Amino acid sequence: MKNSKQAALTCATFLLFLIFTGCRLDEKAQPCPDCPCETVLNDNYNNGIILPTKAHKLYENYKSRRVGLIENYEWAMEEKDKDPKKPSKGKAQAQNAATESSSDDSKPGKFKAARYVSYDYKDLKAYLAYIENEAKLSGEELTTLRFYFANYADEKKYNDGKPVVHPRQNTIMMSPTINKNGGDHMFFTVDGTDGKREVVLLDNEFNPIGPRKSTEQTPNTKNEASFLPGFFTASSAPFYAERSTTKNEGHSY
Repeated sequence: MKNSKQAALTCATFLLFLIFTGCRLDEKAQPCPDCPCETVLNDNYNNGIILPTKAHKLYENYKSRRVGLIENYEWAMEEKDKDPKKPSKGKAQAQNAATESSSDDSKPGKFKAARYVSYDYKDLKAYLAYIENEAKLSGEELTTLRFYFANYADEKKYNDGKPVVHPRQNTIMMSPTINKNGGDHMFFTVDGTDGKREVVLLDNEFNPIGPRKSTEQTPNTKNEASFLPGFFTASSAPFYAERSTTKNEGHSY
């Protein structure tokens, strides 16, 4: 009798274990919109990786073929602002000045062309998680990440009062794309009528494709109004909360 009770208890325990583990296996992992994207390690990754020697060559190419032109253009604009009647330099003079500028870093107070833009690494990872999440919440999948060349305004402040840290310097903007209507398009997202996010496609110049929803701005709008003129103006901002996916404001040097 004692043995039969022990056997029954063992069987019951085993059945409960099977039921518990079966329920656990049936549970599906719930999506985590706020979780950062996973990084997959690949020791053999080499897509686009270049050696320091090639990187140095590309850096020097930009210095000799672009830096002087940029700096001398800005210097000429400064001189023109001081004396509008002063004649501009000829082509030969400009080319000579460009060569001199590319090898002369000893002019204090003069405009200096930006050589690189840096982002905090943790912030960059958070940005990548953010844009991936915006795409997922809209039922889309990111296809590419574009890097746009841009230039800061020749002003001390933006329209929203924020200071222009590097007036006239070149910078970059990052903007992801999704594949819609047969091509890759940049986008921002808005609150949909069904409680989900919806994408609004942008053309290659950051202009919305198609009609806008309304004309009332919300506190949740993420944008840099002065950097993308006309994109989030009072006359075009929709009632639904817009969330931009374009990033700027790196540190340029």
